[in-house]
Amino acid sequence: MSKSEIVVIESQHEHVLFTLEEVCERCDIHVDIIVEMIEYGIVEPVEPIEQSTESIWYFNSHALVRLQRAQRLMNGLELNLSGVALSLELMDEIEELQQRIAILSRQLP
Repeated sequence: MSKSEIVVIESQHEHVLFTLEEVCERCDIHVDIIVEMIEYGIVEPVEPIEQSTESIWYFNSHALVRLQRAQRLMNGLELNLSGVALSLELMDEIEELQQRIAILSRQLP
């Protein structure tokens, strides 16, 4: 039996929020791993919403996409969480530099 994958498409609708439980279900990942990823700075919840005595974490679609990238790095390259954090940071820097290059290229005659 093959494992099915849930694909999250990044959208401009950042107002869609997912609870920690929904993220675990959608990404097929245990709560403890997500908490560790938060500690490593791999993913960040949006501001927690206080309800009674406990706070509930919410995540936007960008966080789900980032979690899926982290999972691919962990599974495909067998990286630990610190390696995943570093890889994602470098990938973010590359993406930012590519965007800057594109902007500068459009400014050239």
